[in-house]
Amino acid sequence: MAEPIVHELPAPAEAIRLGGQEVLRAFIVDGDLHVSMTNAFERPAVWGVLLVDIARHVARMYSQEGTALRDQALDEIYRTFQAEWSIPDNDGQTDVIN
Repeated sequence: MAEPIVHELPAPAEAIRLGGQEVLRAFIVDGDLHVSMTNAFERPAVWGVLLVDIARHVARMYSQEGTALRDQALDEIYRTFQAEWSIPDNDGQTDVIN
C-alpha cells in the first residue's frame, strides 16, 4: 500500500519573513473536515473575528481568481454560515494542541 500524501500549504510570506504563530490547520480527509488548533486567545469572541477575517480572505481569493465578485462570495459564505450554524451536518474532528 502506498504511503498517504499530505498536501500542505506553505506559511504566508509575512509569517516566514517576520515570524508568527500558527493557530489553525484544516484538512479535508475523505470528504470530512479535520482541524488542529491551539487556544491562542483569551476570549472565544476573538475566534469570531478570526473567522470573519478568513471569510473575507476567501471572498478576495474568489474575486482575484475571477470566479465570483468579492461581495457576492462574501454574501454566499455568510448565508451558508447561518444555515450551517442552525443545522450542522458534521461536527468533524478537532485536535487541540497546547
